[in-house]
Amino acid sequence: MIENNKNEVLILGLPNSGKSTLVNVLTSKKVSIIGSTPNTTRDKVTTNTVINNKQVVISDLPGYLEDPDELNKKFQNKLDEYIKQANLILFVIDVNTKNYKGLDKLNKILRNQDKTIFTVFNKCENFNSYDLDKNLYKYIFDLDFYISSIHKTGIDELSNGISKKIKKGNTDSRLINKENSLVLIGRPNSGKSTLFNSLLDNERSVVSSTAGTTRDVIKDTLSLNNKQYQIIDTAGVPRNKQKNQIDRYASYLAVNELNNSLTALIIIDSTVGLSFEDLRLINECVENNVTPILIMNKWDLLDTEDKDIINKNIKDNLKRFDWIIILRTSALTKKGINLIEKTLEELYKQQQIRVSTSELNIFLRELWVSKPPHPFRGKRSKLKYATQYQILPPSVAINLNGRIPLNYQNFLISKLRQKYGFYNICIKIKYNL
Repeated sequence: MIENNKNEVLILGLPNSGKSTLVNVLTSKKVSIIGSTPNTTRDKVTTNTVINNKQVVISDLPGYLEDPDELNKKFQNKLDEYIKQANLILFVIDVNTKNYKGLDKLNKILRNQDKTIFTVFNKCENFNSYDLDKNLYKYIFDLDFYISSIHKTGIDELSNGISKKIKKGNTDSRLINKENSLVLIGRPNSGKSTLFNSLLDNERSVVSSTAGTTRDVIKDTLSLNNKQYQIIDTAGVPRNKQKNQIDRYASYLAVNELNNSLTALIIIDSTVGLSFEDLRLINECVENNVTPILIMNKWDLLDTEDKDIINKNIKDNLKRFDWIIILRTSALTKKGINLIEKTLEELYKQQQIRVSTSELNIFLRELWVSKPPHPFRGKRSKLKYATQYQILPPSVAINLNGRIPLNYQNFLISKLRQKYGFYNICIKIKYNL
């Protein structure tokens, strides 16, 4: 969890006040999903950025609703906790709003907080502060700013105000190292958010039986065996024909986080079984050198016969990926959660293995002699030399005088796994001609 000394700036307001656009402007990247539909953001979205040479954690909250449904009630019940964690609050108000009732409720909550609060009037295109609706004056706290997130006017003044109120340095560890990133990904309603909360041992992500509850990328810090992980909950990745515009962008964010991580937990609903989308995610991982762990969630809901069918389905479909670890769990009852923690520890050890250049070349030359590659387009390739140039993930450069067939590339990876203990992880091989 974020502590209150982490320079956290919390952004809140009513739906469609422009909070998510402001987050994306302040961080100079598309962190929050933007849409004209109220409450496109459904959970706390957090990212690191730098404002005037100071590290800052920016957190975007869903719009505050006067009459929330069950899903939004779950979030709003955690609002006090989020406010307490923050160092600075930006109360974002659409300067054209007439929803004074909703603002009054938020105003009452904020007036009871011992926090520095900036009132940020947004959508101020062609607007003068002297023209401010007199009904909005009562919502001004420590300082007031007049901006347009879309046109990026007034952002410099706001950034200067933020930087003056936060400490230098001392930021959260999130988004710093790829090797510390652990992403949870899978189809909608597979149990990702429940597992995310079980690993953290708190209700960080909003959980609902409604498929697609999580749209945003939710991040937190997980401590396991004296190692800090940035754990990332992502939107479910539905079939292409089921995606609307918001879901498509949510899927893009999810896959982007996947490709920027070292390890991924692919969550599969055991009551549904392995799907084409699951296989596509596994391929995405392997192609980008992200080590996948398959989490067969809701395993406790299957009877013996169904378990046998699912196991056979996995075996038949994952022959190419027989090195991937598969865990059978229940995120709801937390059964098997300890196995995930042990597996992460073991994989991290494998991902740090380094082989000396001399040893690697001796092994590969012996392999080349005992079982040379078949000619590729009439030309037999010769090995020049090889070197491991990186760990996390282990990365090997092999220098050749010609191409080698794909089946021989797979053969080399298999032999490297067996020889050096890269049993259950992705190995990155770069062929230089």
